[in-house]
Amino acid sequence: MASPSRLEIIHAYRHLLRAGLRAVQYAFPARISIRTKLRHAFRLDSVPALRDTSTSPASRLPRVFASKFSQTRIDNTIRFLDTAAIRLGLEHSIVKNLCAVELRRHSAILPRSTPLMKADEWIHLNLIFDEYDDTIRMLNETMELELR
Repeated sequence: MASPSRLEIIHAYRHLLRAGLRAVQYAFPARISIRTKLRHAFRLDSVPALRDTSTSPASRLPRVFASKFSQTRIDNTIRFLDTAAIRLGLEHSIVKNLCAVELRRHSAILPRSTPLMKADEWIHLNLIFDEYDDTIRMLNETMELELR
């Protein structure tokens, strides 16, 4: 498979961003979460880390988006996000929870009323995030999506 052109990557980014924003109905914290996830997915294997994640098993998973560009997976993801925008069903719940977990994962963007967690509390939360990442990975493999 030939590597995608720069134009194909730009089009994929724009289509995913547009579909993601429609899926979250342009709600404030969710649209920031969608934008952040997409930016980091399309950059060179970078991970949005606002805290030390080097001890997390999920941080050792390979980042495959830059090396494996699949237009089929992109199209399936856009279709999934469009369905989430049209119906308030399972797809919408999945997208909403993806954004909520992304918001909670990074303490710098938490609401002011939420107390910051101590370092030892993050250890337990990392286990939960690892299970969550595994669930999303399996959903991606099953439905051939590119959710993160």
